[in-house]
Parts: sequence; C-alpha cells; structure tokens
Amino acid sequence: MTTSALVLEFNALRHKWGWLLVLGLSMVILGTIALIIAPAATLGTVLVLGWLLVVSGVVEAIQAFRVRRWTGIFLHLIGGVLGILVGLLIVTHPVAGALVWTLLFASFFTAIGLFRIVAAISFGLIGLARDSGF
Repeated sequence: MTTSALVLEFNALRHKWGWLLVLGLSMVILGTIALIIAPAATLGTVLVLGWLLVVSGVVEAIQAFRVRRWTGIFLHLIGGVLGILVGLLIVTHPVAGALVWTLLFASFFTAIGLFRIVAAISFGLIGLARDSGF
C-alpha cells in the first residue's frame, strides 16, 4: 500500500520536473554561496532565528491572554516573555548567539545520540534475554 502511494506521488511529480530542476539548482547555488561566505551566512541565519524567536514569544504572550481562564496561563506568559528576551539577546549579540546555537545543537545531538545508544542496547538485551528463554 505504501509503495503504490509512493509511485502515485512520483508520477504526479514527474510532470513538474522543471520546477524540481530549478529548485535543485537554486539550492546548490545558494548553498555554495553560503559556504563561500560562511561567516555572513551564519550571522544572517542567527539574526533570522533570533527574530523568529521574538515573534514566537510575542504570539505566545498574546495567546496567554486569549486563554485567560486556563490554569496554565502563566506557563504561556513566561514562555512568551522568555522567547522575547532570548530572541532580543540573540539579535543584539549575533556572534554570541551563533556560539549558543552551536552549543545548543551539539548538546541536543549528543543527548539524543546517547538516548538512542541506551535504547539500542536495552532493546538488544531484551531481545537477547527473550531469545535465550529468560
């Protein structure tokens, strides 16, 4: 069933090959430019992410006031205020923001990797115990 759905989607995309080609070429060109001027691309990305964080904080704070009767209003309000503050800190200090984003992603990938290693080992041990009759 999944294979047939995939084939149908592939057939639907076949007629739009020109757009896929343009998208692929533009992504290669933009990626190459970003690699050539990596510091500027990094600062640009950090500024965009910082402003997105500010906007999401504003939206979350507005949402907190829209659902006044909900008991978790303070969670939304605190999340919104923190989003605004952290976003403004990143926008005003983009180099430090780039370092923070890098450390955040590195920590995230390390923690997720460790959890997956532990899960794989525990699943392997459970399978081994099941196979041996325990």
